[in-house]
Amino acid sequence: MNALETSGLGKRYRRRWALREATIELPAGARAALVGPNGAGKSTLLNLVTGLLAPTSGSVRIFGRPLEMPKVAFVAQDKPLYRRWSVADLLRFGAATNPRWDHGRARSMLRVHDIDPDERADRLSGGQRTLVALALAAGKRAELIVLDEPLAELDPLARIQVMDVVRTLEATVLLSSHILADLAEACDHLILLGAGRVRLCGGFTDLLSTHPATDLEDLVLDYLRRPEQAR
Repeated sequence: MNALETSGLGKRYRRRWALREATIELPAGARAALVGPNGAGKSTLLNLVTGLLAPTSGSVRIFGRPLEMPKVAFVAQDKPLYRRWSVADLLRFGAATNPRWDHGRARSMLRVHDIDPDERADRLSGGQRTLVALALAAGKRAELIVLDEPLAELDPLARIQVMDVVRTLEATVLLSSHILADLAEACDHLILLGAGRVRLCGGFTDLLSTHPATDLEDLVLDYLRRPEQAR
């Protein structure tokens, strides 16, 4: 079964299409890298598949059904945690707002990375805030976890810690990032956007088997250099 399916998905702002005719199939259990240049439509796509934006055209289905918010967790780039709350407060809030909340799963993720539950969110490092946001997503027991630039502004060690967690998430993952080397190690599917359209969508192995590129970076750069290339 596909975890995520979009059909003819599009979003228009007045006369400009931010995303157009996006048709995507993402299998259950996949770790999908969403890549593309600035302005390609990545944030628009993420906001559409998480229900934060209403589409101008097309549809979104999660595990074969219309979008259901309890099945989806979204970690935004700025990790909007309540800054004056402690980590324990954030976990309690997660439990109060999610009927399927798994406290053990969320707490164990933080314990592994030595994050003090009594520490306030505004005193955490960028990497720690990202890990707390991931723990909240895991505790929600979402079946699709969507991550918008989780590696932005993190140092190399923090990036390694975050991607190690991404590999262990018990969910399908859709992850947007500009750091192709990290994505290649943790992901097995690629969605490439260019000029508001899907340029490539599929498993790494299948895509590389039909293209002379030797790795993810070569594949992405080759398609972005040829804007006339069809999906």
